[in-house]
Order: sequence, then C-alpha cells, then structure tokens
Amino acid sequence: MFTGNYNFFAYKYNIPGYTGQDHGGLAQYLYLAISAVLLVALLMALRRTKRETVRRMIGVLGIFLTALYIGKTAWESYFDVRLNGGFNFYLLPFDSCSLIMPAALIAGFGKGKISDAASCWIATGGVVGGFATMLFLNAFYFYPFLSFGALYSMLWHFLMVFMGLLILVTTPRNISFATVTRGYLFHLVASVVVIPVDFIWKFDFMLYRELGGVPFFEGVASRLTDKGLVFLNPPMMLILYFLAFALVWLIAAGIKNRRSAPRNN
Repeated sequence: MFTGNYNFFAYKYNIPGYTGQDHGGLAQYLYLAISAVLLVALLMALRRTKRETVRRMIGVLGIFLTALYIGKTAWESYFDVRLNGGFNFYLLPFDSCSLIMPAALIAGFGKGKISDAASCWIATGGVVGGFATMLFLNAFYFYPFLSFGALYSMLWHFLMVFMGLLILVTTPRNISFATVTRGYLFHLVASVVVIPVDFIWKFDFMLYRELGGVPFFEGVASRLTDKGLVFLNPPMMLILYFLAFALVWLIAAGIKNRRSAPRNN
C-alpha cells in the first residue's frame, strides 16, 4: 500500500511518487474485504426493514450522493482549471454510475411507475455497475487508498451495490423478470440523452461509442468503427447492458427459489 508524503485532499497530479501502485494490490483487496463484511453486516441487520423505510433510506442516500458529487466535481474542477486551463467534461454526470443519483432520488421520493422503474434500475443496473467498478477500481490508478479521490470512488460504488442489494433483500417476493425490463426501461430513457452526446461531442459516456474497457467487445467496437459501422456500437452495448441486468435477476431468483424449496429430512 502506498505511503508517501501527500495531503489527503491532494489532486492526482500533486502526489509525489504515486503511479497507481494501489491498483490491483493490497489496497484493492483490503477495500473488497471491508466492503464484503460491511455489506453482509448491513444487509443482515436491515433485511426485515419495511419497504417504505427502505424508500426513505434510498432517497436520503440519493441526496447525499448528489451533494457528494457536487463537492467532488467542484474540488477536482478547481485543480483542472488551475493546472490544465479548462474543465474536464468527463466529470459531467452522464456515465452509467452517475445514474444512481436521479435513480435514488426518484425511487426515494417519486411515486408510481417511474419510481418503480428507478428502484428496478438500482436493483439491477446499480448492482452491476457498482460491483464491476469495485472489482477494478480505476480511481486507484490516480489516487492512493488513503486519499479523498479514492475514498469518493470507493464509497460511491459501495453505496450503489448496497442500495441495490437492500432492495433485493427486503422485497424478495417481488423479484421477477419485470424487475429487469422496468430497470432497463429506465436505462433506455437515460440512453436517449447520452448516445447523442457521445456521437456529437465524441465522448464515451455509458460506453456507447467505444465500449471503452469492456473486455473483447472494446476490440469489436474498434473494428466496427474502422469499417464505418460505428452506429452498431450502441446496439451492441445495449444488448450487453440487458444481459448484465438479467444476470442479477437470475442470481436473485435462484437464491429465492433455493430458499423456498422444501427440504428433505
């Protein structure tokens, strides 16, 4: 684990000697171990929480994450403008993990079908996105374990997984394939905004233009782009998202069925 002479709130380019040592090392395993213990403990303690209470908790966490995002973006933008002379537009909340902010607020304080769709996204897409990022926390490429930059990412993605699993644990009887389709519908609505942003301004928010970082499929997207078939990249990514959402449902449904199956004496 990196132990250099730096300030907790130091910007990534102001940490002497750090070149991503904590990525894939002890810090990564420590984060995953602590997260696993906390998730099990919290979910066990809250497994009998009433649905309305869970809604309020998610709404409050949505407010917290929104405030955290604003604070972190202002903090990082100060250094970006000061050192690089401009705003880093990749800080805009258009990536998949940023969806947890509106999703949590809508699920917590909204009503009807839109609130239900947001809750379904948290229980599927939120779990997928949060867990995938926890496994390969890219923040460690730029910030050591004991820094604000890393803590922000660790906390953010932990809460994504926690909120999704909390919904699944406290409402197991309501888990169905409709959970996937409703959550996916919420994702599609966000995609209608994000895909034009990616193609007009050459970004890769939600990975629709380049599938950046997606094993194997990133290479496929690159070859399609080289052949002038870049318009096929978003449909391919949309299929991958749906399969990932469905995987969460399959695992949750499998656990549910196993628990409800009669035991032989």
